[in-house]
Amino acid sequence: MKAKITLILSLIFIVIILKIMTISKNFVENFYSRLIYKKISGAMNRLSSNFNFSIGELLLFLFIIAVIIFIIIAIKKSFFNANIKTLADKLKIALNFTYIFACSMIIIYIIFLIAWGLNYHRVPLIENYAPRDINDDDIYMLADSLIKNINVLKDEMKYKEINTNYQALNRMIEAEYNKVFEDFAFLDMHYSRTKPIMISKIFLHLQITGIYSPFTSEANVNILIPSISIPFTIAHEIAHQIGIAYEDEANFISYVACSKHTDPFIRYSANFEALLYVLNEVKRDENYAHLMSNLNNDTKEEIKKYYEFWQNYMGKLSKVSQKVNDTYLKANSQKDGIKSYSRVVKLLVLYHNINS
Repeated sequence: MKAKITLILSLIFIVIILKIMTISKNFVENFYSRLIYKKISGAMNRLSSNFNFSIGELLLFLFIIAVIIFIIIAIKKSFFNANIKTLADKLKIALNFTYIFACSMIIIYIIFLIAWGLNYHRVPLIENYAPRDINDDDIYMLADSLIKNINVLKDEMKYKEINTNYQALNRMIEAEYNKVFEDFAFLDMHYSRTKPIMISKIFLHLQITGIYSPFTSEANVNILIPSISIPFTIAHEIAHQIGIAYEDEANFISYVACSKHTDPFIRYSANFEALLYVLNEVKRDENYAHLMSNLNNDTKEEIKKYYEFWQNYMGKLSKVSQKVNDTYLKANSQKDGIKSYSRVVKLLVLYHNINS
């Protein structure tokens, strides 16, 4: 009994120490994110990138199966064991299984924090810019800039052969992702291309476009999403791989990576996805109508088809998935939950003010 108490208290103590470290964002940024994380993630990624399939996805399956089997065995041994007669003995066995489960979850949580989770407490990217308030005019100007880019790119793509194949886009984005480090040198680290999610169809119903595995340093992409979203999603998941935890920041780094690319379709994907986020922040008034009147008809049709595509996968499963994701994000210091995805607009405004 003493050994068991010592073990669980030791595990809790480690969690407390790690949590204390997160009090100082500068400490996490300079000691963990820029040094420790790069070594840990780089080593794991060099290993996992040798496999064509996602080890993280396989581990997720095995974990779910293991938990189910563990619960079945625990219930059977605790309450349906003919050799155990008294309720006290049954409860004692049940508590032993609960103890094992609790220790296992704490160990997994510690590994998560050390392997990637502490990145949730690094210095926010927005602190790389001079503080300023963002108003409606800034957002309208950003929307207007994105629309102009989209119109130019749409014309450019008419005269070029466009490749929308996932594997081709994966290689292309990997090849030029280092352009992100021109603006954010402190993010420079080893990274690799994403891997396709084998159960992409199920993930569509969960409304999940990609997932990062912190335990294997693998970025995974749902290959059944609309082709227009594939480049942006690839770059988003790689952003997680290089230590960007917050969803709005991953969206922002994805935009930077794709907008700097030499391929017009990848640049188009960046501006298309960014425009969707910006339009969600724009008031539906005469200014909105004016913005949309300047957007080419082909892209308007693509936006319509984009929303129709995801509408087909709206259901109870997607709502549960969103609730789980929302809870996860809030538990990891993203107080806005799934709404944090759209906070990219402020970063885009600041970025465009400097680079336009």
